[in-house]
Amino acid sequence: MVQFRKRLGKKVEKSTNPSEIYNQLDRASDKGPLRPSQEHVLEEWHKNRTKDKDVIVKLHTGQGKTLIGLLILQSKLNEGKGPALFLCPNKFLAEQTCEQARQFGFKYCTIEDELPAEFENENAILITHIQKLFNGFSKFKTGARSQDVGTIVLDDSHSCLDSIRKCFTIRINKGEQLYSDLIQIFSDDLNDQGLGTFEDIRKGEYSAFLPISYWGWQDNIQKVTQHIAKYADSSNDIKFAWPLLRDILKECLCIVSGSHIEIAPYMPPVDVFGSYARASQRIYMSATINDDSFFIKHLGVSANAVRNPIVYDNEKWSGEKMILIPQLIDEELNRAKIISLFAKPNSSRTHGIVALTPGGKQQELWGHYKATKATSGNINSLISSLRQGNYESTIAIANRYDGIDLPDNSCRILIIDSKPFSEELIDRYYEEAREDSEVTEVKLAQKVEQGLGRHIRGEKDYGVVLVIGPNLVKTLRSKKTQKFFSPQTRHQIEIGLDVSNWAKEEKEDENNTTELLLKTINQCLLRDEDWKYFYQERMNELESDHGRIDLIEIFSAERTAEEAHKYGDTAKAVKTIQNLLDTENLMPSDKGWYLQEIARYTHKESPLKAIPKQAIAHQKNNNLLKPKEGMVIEKLDPSGTARIDRIKNWFANFTSNEEMAVKTDEILNGLRFGVKADRFEKALFELGEALGFLSQRPEKQWKAGPDNLWCIDRNKYWLFECKSEVLETRPEIHQSETGQMNNSCAWFKKQYPERELHATIIIPSSHLANGAGFNCIVDVMKKGNLKHLVEQCRKFFNEFKNEELKNLQTVQIKEALKIYGLDKGTLAVNYTSKIKGPL
Repeated sequence: MVQFRKRLGKKVEKSTNPSEIYNQLDRASDKGPLRPSQEHVLEEWHKNRTKDKDVIVKLHTGQGKTLIGLLILQSKLNEGKGPALFLCPNKFLAEQTCEQARQFGFKYCTIEDELPAEFENENAILITHIQKLFNGFSKFKTGARSQDVGTIVLDDSHSCLDSIRKCFTIRINKGEQLYSDLIQIFSDDLNDQGLGTFEDIRKGEYSAFLPISYWGWQDNIQKVTQHIAKYADSSNDIKFAWPLLRDILKECLCIVSGSHIEIAPYMPPVDVFGSYARASQRIYMSATINDDSFFIKHLGVSANAVRNPIVYDNEKWSGEKMILIPQLIDEELNRAKIISLFAKPNSSRTHGIVALTPGGKQQELWGHYKATKATSGNINSLISSLRQGNYESTIAIANRYDGIDLPDNSCRILIIDSKPFSEELIDRYYEEAREDSEVTEVKLAQKVEQGLGRHIRGEKDYGVVLVIGPNLVKTLRSKKTQKFFSPQTRHQIEIGLDVSNWAKEEKEDENNTTELLLKTINQCLLRDEDWKYFYQERMNELESDHGRIDLIEIFSAERTAEEAHKYGDTAKAVKTIQNLLDTENLMPSDKGWYLQEIARYTHKESPLKAIPKQAIAHQKNNNLLKPKEGMVIEKLDPSGTARIDRIKNWFANFTSNEEMAVKTDEILNGLRFGVKADRFEKALFELGEALGFLSQRPEKQWKAGPDNLWCIDRNKYWLFECKSEVLETRPEIHQSETGQMNNSCAWFKKQYPERELHATIIIPSSHLANGAGFNCIVDVMKKGNLKHLVEQCRKFFNEFKNEELKNLQTVQIKEALKIYGLDKGTLAVNYTSKIKGPL
């Protein structure tokens, strides 16, 4: 063997300049030079950011962030700065990264049973997925025994964040003994938080959930610890999180539902993973659509890193995306129609079609029309099949808005079906407790954006997005929500709304609205030159914007307070949150939320002082924990503004007729059987307000009383128990349901003595089951009654769709109410039926 090293004229130094490293790689022949965006990011990092603890790299999708991460790690290895670790959100993406590393000529390794010597000895980049590091039995160890790591790259870092949070979560499924044990321990606490909801939990209803109060949890923490420790090895859902939570269980939140229990810390203690916490540098790869403020609280990233990401200003947008809302073109093109049109297999397709749904229930209709339903077991093979050119089947994927890449022909038509929602109980609780919060709105916008970007993965990629489902349509059309999208996505949505409306204007020239939709889609897919030039012209109007930073102060304060609480400094924790309340312009739900946080911190030192603080928090935000005492039930007082004036005020609040149409669609589309209970009850609450009635949700607001209550006249009230999730084929009203109504009527009589009551149960059947019965006069609103109410209300709202909403006349409103059977005198009778005996 020739000793070439001896014959070299000078000593070879390993370069730390990423661009030079790239030129030295033995990469595949089809791998050309670095892109301008990659060169810019690498130069900025190499010159100015190598010593920063945290660095965020923000680039458009398809700009080669993975290669940037690999080059940074190789630079650090060449400099001798410790082992280099590349983390992906899942195993599938880790395999893709390994393939890229191979093609570009990087020396890399993977984990089998133990950490590879090449990694520990700084001879190769370790590529793996996030779960290998972040779990209770991590190969990297925890605490002082943690494996030293020099530099870590988190690719698709927002997806990594979700996985990291899950590693700190214990899940206990219904049917396990531990589930029953915890229910028994906290039955009194859960009853106090919501008697009716707790009954639904006992029945196993998935949508029903309640938080255990922080005082109930802390008072019983010894029992809880003993029970969980007993079953710690019973399932992987407990086993891998237990070592991380067993010593901090007291500072955890516990949510109970009809299907399972979740336990998670208020702030993930990521510092327990020394490989992550002590790394000399952490690089976070982030898309331009994401708000990185979430990293501050959940990953311990510095606020300065979030404020100053590395970006490439010379490219404002990337890829070509035609976003269409079919129902704006014609009401006939509703969700069911689009699914029936695009779900069916077609052997002649030249491109893939993929649908993203928020959950398995929405995925079912796609399966009914023969789409292939993706599962955790087959999703990787389905995506690989699309990339290999197998386009016959439409693929329906549930609750996967990130971590999926569908470039070029693998997906030219992406269908986003219905508004995303969280499946994790902890997130569902936060969303409910902070429903009008900017934090909640940003998370929703971010998830929608992630979904919209699944199939446009490069600057030359193109495709169509169809948006279906009334709630999602409303989200995209709402000016309130649009401000939370990135500038690029906001611009694309505006173009899509224009195109949808222009297509609507031209539908009179078409005999078939389906054909019109397909022709519009093909203007993108068949590369119509006019469309391409139009899109480029509109997108070039986009101004550069590095994103929103409004949440940085909020998450910084939350982290500071939680750390102070963790170390026993209650005064600092309380002061930090109080400063946030004093200085930030917060939404009402957030004000209540932070007052509850102050009460939680205070409880640690003085449970007695915490009680009145919790009562004030609940008064400001009824979605929060019901206090032990001091709760005030706000009664509907019919004195004051007259009904017609309330209706006028409701219409006048809209800035445009289109905004009013979007809102009425949202309300009325929520009033049908099969809709989740919370959405249905919210829609009924909002319908009451729109019709000029005083409206409440007592069970949600005070955890007692009926689902909905309307004051329809001075001394007349309409009480509702809503069973929107009951199967339409069910023939009878169950005993438990009549029991709930009896409790609600008793609550009403206590709160409103001597008032006239009209009680209605909204349920598909009018027949009582054996043993079921009411203690008060009750009627029923069945499917036909409900449909009739929705139709008449739609006609009522449509009367004003072209009117000047701020100047409606009293006589107009009165006449419309009477014509459509919405007059208060006969309203309840017009839309209900009599209860019948057992079948």
